[in-house]
Amino acid sequence: MYDKKQYGKPFCGLSVRLYETGNISPKYEYSASASKSKLMCSLTKKLYSISQIVDWYNTPAVQAYANEGYELKVASKIQQAKESKYGKDTEQTICYYMAKPYKPQNIDGMKSIGDSVPRYTEQPMTQAQPSAPDKATTAQLSDLDDEIPF
Repeated sequence: MYDKKQYGKPFCGLSVRLYETGNISPKYEYSASASKSKLMCSLTKKLYSISQIVDWYNTPAVQAYANEGYELKVASKIQQAKESKYGKDTEQTICYYMAKPYKPQNIDGMKSIGDSVPRYTEQPMTQAQPSAPDKATTAQLSDLDDEIPF
């Protein structure tokens, strides 16, 4: 999933597990107690409560990622549970993690759309020209009334 060679740094995330409720959508399929659940840091293995997510983000280890241009993202996945709790076999893991922002790259020498489409340049305004000939007259309302035969 995460290749350290590709990014050059170990995975930096804060994750919590939600367990199956036995319900199906539109009810919540996975849940956990917010007051009892702890989120675990992947770098330090320290546990944080939900109200301490900002504290985790402000730690020096995470700030090292932020200073290099990484951004905070959130993701979830459903996986097989390591231990079966109440007879359920799947769990959902929610993870707040630091990731490098996507930068589109030039593929096979092709220009990006922004480079290939010409930019809008403002044209100077010209004087409006009259569209009616000089001898034109306005029509009278009585000329437009037609006699309707009954």
